[in-house]
Amino acid sequence: MSQRLETLRKRFIDAKADADASNREMRLASVAKLAELRALPDPTARLAGLKDPALLPYDREMLERTVADLLPRRRIRLPRTIGETMRSGIRHARYHWRGLVVLTLISIPVTVIGGFAVHNTGHAIVHFDRELDLTWTFPDGHTELRRLPTDTAVVVMGRNAAGDVRLRFWSAEEGHLEAIMPAEAYDRFVTSTSE
Repeated sequence: MSQRLETLRKRFIDAKADADASNREMRLASVAKLAELRALPDPTARLAGLKDPALLPYDREMLERTVADLLPRRRIRLPRTIGETMRSGIRHARYHWRGLVVLTLISIPVTVIGGFAVHNTGHAIVHFDRELDLTWTFPDGHTELRRLPTDTAVVVMGRNAAGDVRLRFWSAEEGHLEAIMPAEAYDRFVTSTSE
């Protein structure tokens, strides 16, 4: 049994040495082919050399970088006049109309969601120096006169066209409560603002 095992080990070591030698020869052949292709004066011949099966992937990538370095850099030309800008925009729209349609279809809901978020985001947190009786609108739509305790944090959501202040208050039991407060009362009773 040990004789057979020894024979198998020897064959395995020989096969591994043959594979290593073959890999070494392939690497040397690939490096030689890369040097030969890099030395060519014609860029089209270098480009055709990318398909050469003698090149290993690493050497093919190196040749690709060499060819890319020979290509002229792309210049971005900005239009100088409004007319050039319009022509460029029309040309872009004509050639890329599908992209513009997709961009428009994406931008509409994003704009609506953004406007909704801005409309429902508070501007400031305020505290009042006394208890106030305000008519609060509940999430289910009904209104109720409730007393706001002194120094309770209330969010200012914005002002309406008349200058009255829209307030919002969070209640754990009812949710968001909203109230409209006249501008002169707001200016008179507010004590601190944190924006």
